[in-house]
Amino acid sequence: MMKVAIISSHINKSLQLFWMHEEFLRLGLDTIHINIQIDNVRPQLADDLETLGIPVYILKHKNLWSYFKNIIQTRKLLKKHNINIVHTTLPLGNVIGQSAAILAKIKNRLTTCENASWANDFKNKKQWLIDYLTFKSAKVIITGADSATEYIENNWNIKHSKLVTIYNGVKESEYLNISDERIKTLKKQLEINDGDFIIGMVARLEFWKGHAYAIEAMKQVVLQFPYAKLLIFGSGGSEQDLILKQIVDSGLSAFVFYKGFVNDPICLFRLFNVQVHVPINKYVENCGLVILEGMISGCPQVLTASGYASTSAKNMNNSLVVDFCNSNAISRAIIKLIENPDLAKQLGMQAKEDALAQFRSRTKAEKHIALYKKFL
Repeated sequence: MMKVAIISSHINKSLQLFWMHEEFLRLGLDTIHINIQIDNVRPQLADDLETLGIPVYILKHKNLWSYFKNIIQTRKLLKKHNINIVHTTLPLGNVIGQSAAILAKIKNRLTTCENASWANDFKNKKQWLIDYLTFKSAKVIITGADSATEYIENNWNIKHSKLVTIYNGVKESEYLNISDERIKTLKKQLEINDGDFIIGMVARLEFWKGHAYAIEAMKQVVLQFPYAKLLIFGSGGSEQDLILKQIVDSGLSAFVFYKGFVNDPICLFRLFNVQVHVPINKYVENCGLVILEGMISGCPQVLTASGYASTSAKNMNNSLVVDFCNSNAISRAIIKLIENPDLAKQLGMQAKEDALAQFRSRTKAEKHIALYKKFL
């Protein structure tokens, strides 16, 4: 009998993990979830999982001593629940979860790599060491996109046989059944007028997300279409001050707005006339969940070929694909969609059809279970 422990860290709310546990429960898989928490805020994910009746354990992580304490505590939990498969993800989930599994003599160890190139992109030696130890310990490395698999194989000297690509998935009912009232409420909250053309960008404020190029593109867009607005959503990051300064210095304060988080992120994509997602190269975006969310919401998209878009995006079929780091290409693509509403509608409809065919949360869970079964 399979008993699986999912061990994570650095998470507050995660629909991907919630939907995966939900599907595991539907399919009869026995799971627990261990979360290594670096602050004193109880993660929303824990409350969500407990509504499903799934055992959840939150281990506080404060300092160097916490590594040893949490490894021992995690080992005890693995033994207590007779776990025979350990699946880890994110920095502390990986280093603590993999270490505890080794101490518990659990041979069936997997990891999901959430961002294949992050350690190198940020020249972070600590993250590089965590990735190195995790990749060595895990029997299988799961990636969420073909580009991530390619990056790990080429840059970490990992055998292809150790790598498995399982695309993330969205729960279609969450995105397809959105009431007009929810849309109206969110529009009011974000101060969107009926005549506005909304260009949405959902990406935390890091250099590799390409905000600088999207903002620069808006200079040309608003010259022709002054009713166009770029709304940026997501958490702050290392580039926040520079991005906010660029908006002001470019004279775009009336057209480009940083909105942070919203209470109804699933509904958000129904407000976008166009979604822009333009990471700066093929590998920096490990997956790009917002691409899937935009697709299943039927949202026309302007994309660079990064993460999911490197394989799923088809120019002039389900999106407009532009060159990396090219603000002129981004502005031309946005203008094309404003001028051609029928094309925008066609791209959105095809993207939705493609998402339903490739990126369902149920399919993701079924592929994980099939992989777990190979261990036993």
